[in-house]
Amino acid sequence: MTVRLLREAEDALARLEARRERRSIEPARGIDFASNDYLGLRTDPRVIAAARAALEEHGSGAGAARLLRGDHPVHRALERRFAAWQGAEDGLLFPSGFHANFGVLQALGVDGWTIISDVLNHASIIDGCRAARARVVVVPHLDVAAVAAAVSDDRTLVVTESVFSMTGERAPLEELSDVCARRGAALIVDEAHAVGLLPPIGRATLRINPCGKALGGAGAVVTGPRAILDLLRSTCRAFLFTTALPPAVAAGVLRALEIAIAEPERARRALALARRVDPDARSCIVRLRCDGNEEALRASKRLRELGFDVRAVRPPTVPQACLRICVHATRSDDEVARLREVLP
Repeated sequence: MTVRLLREAEDALARLEARRERRSIEPARGIDFASNDYLGLRTDPRVIAAARAALEEHGSGAGAARLLRGDHPVHRALERRFAAWQGAEDGLLFPSGFHANFGVLQALGVDGWTIISDVLNHASIIDGCRAARARVVVVPHLDVAAVAAAVSDDRTLVVTESVFSMTGERAPLEELSDVCARRGAALIVDEAHAVGLLPPIGRATLRINPCGKALGGAGAVVTGPRAILDLLRSTCRAFLFTTALPPAVAAGVLRALEIAIAEPERARRALALARRVDPDARSCIVRLRCDGNEEALRASKRLRELGFDVRAVRPPTVPQACLRICVHATRSDDEVARLREVLP
């Protein structure tokens, strides 16, 4: 064992634990108000049946990267269905949302370009910006004027989440679309917490659609112009050099997407229930600010003791400690009412 590496790791952990305790994996218990399974599709019998059939036909994994022997018909079917649904020319499937955000920005953010990123964008976007060779400008949260001021020419990528994962806020996509259209910039939208819940808004150049939230599976489909996606197929390292998504997972996601499209009442119910928790909610994520880490941890522990799985989120993940409540279409009216009664 490298002694210096071990010592550095121990020192780093000590510094982290001065502001937050070491995290451990906690088993799920209590009524789920913590996961991103907004539509309840993760356990839908129809999704499970589709995944099981693909598992029996193709086995447990894809076997290789897409451009080797890992490409399966269900991968292309999922890409085409996403593209058709969003009115795009084509789609490209990645193994995860992190792969997609990181890989797209690294591949397209080349020398001479600028990436403009919201300060509260997801870690995968931040890391993609860091890996890119483009100049990166970080703008204040939801500040359209700051974005407009930062766009100097048409060699610019503006990247944002449509629904911000920790706060539930929605980006002003129509306004950002207008700015990008006037300046000739490209708009890249991470739809992770909107897929299946909210219609695509604005005129995005690329939409990154992670499938591990409301669609209950894994992977991410990027939709947009065929020429850009063909370029990514040839240059994006996060796509080229990783094993493809297991066909069984892709088949389950495809079925979940079909259900979400055919049964929009699921999304309407989830959003309506979220507004019962917070009348100002604009997504299925409700944030309750707390006065410091200890208060957030105490509140989360109390709620779990009462039978509600609500998790605390703390810096550096968010600027201010909070409770993050995720509301699902499968929750009953009574469950939501009881949660509301015991919230701090």
